Amino acid sequence: MARLTAAAMRDALLPALAVRRWADDVLAGAPYDSVDALVEAATAAATPLTDAELDEALAAHPRIGERPSAEHGEAEARFSRTEQASSDAGDPALAARLAEGNRAYEGRFGRVFLIRAAGRTRAEILAELDRRLALDDDQERAVVAEQLREIMALRLRATFAADAAPVPAPPAPSLVTTHVLDTAAGRPAAGIPVRLEALVDGTWQELGSGVTDDDGRVRSFEPNAVAPGRCRLVFDTEAYLAEAVEPPDESGGGEVFFPEVTVTFVVGPDDEHLHVPLLLSPFGYSTYRGS
Repeated sequence: MARLTAAAMRDALLPALAVRRWADDVLAGAPYDSVDALVEAATAAATPLTDAELDEALAAHPRIGERPSAEHGEAEARFSRTEQASSDAGDPALAARLAEGNRAYEGRFGRVFLIRAAGRTRAEILAELDRRLALDDDQERAVVAEQLREIMALRLRATFAADAAPVPAPPAPSLVTTHVLDTAAGRPAAGIPVRLEALVDGTWQELGSGVTDDDGRVRSFEPNAVAPGRCRLVFDTEAYLAEAVEPPDESGGGEVFFPEVTVTFVVGPDDEHLHVPLLLSPFGYSTYRGS
């Protein structure tokens, strides 16, 4: 494994498990010859975790089904978004049941419900939440600690994966830009948040984000380096369209039909610049490869 300074190593460790004592113990054993050796030592250092350390670690985790906020930390939030991505994440009925389950769990145990979400659907998470509500306090505490260790191991492997094998020279980065045009109003759509994500080892990882300017454009997604492969732009259109949709009657506001638009595309090895515009209206959208 590459040798890092103690400060850099600590910064890389804490998003995996936000427990300061644990990070100190793992640092004390550095350097590690491999990612497997690091994960083994990190798991041992996280076994057991005290009640105070459980609270410390859980403070860095958002509720399942809720978007992480700035208080959770940038790296932690990025991990959470990736781990919670699933094919049924947009199901409103499941989202409502999950919110209700979160409230029941917090009322029962006094802490946020935690589960290794990576690789699980919302339906599977709900089934496990229901099962765990029937556990006693000691049983549930043991499950939470084990889930934290599982999440920690996955995040460490993701963070230090580059050290697991020789890294080939990266291809030239591609520049991705976008432009949103409101075709119903005939003007650029300003103020729409957009995320740039890449499919890495079967999961979507955020590469950068931006907000459309007055001309409807995102001219740069920092860091904006995109390797060849499958990518997508995720447009958070709900707030913008909520203002554009006419109320159905005097008693209520308009209903947004497309609260989010996802455009998936492939970055080729020879692509230097990809412009992916979105033509948007309240009840339809289209896209194309621009220049």
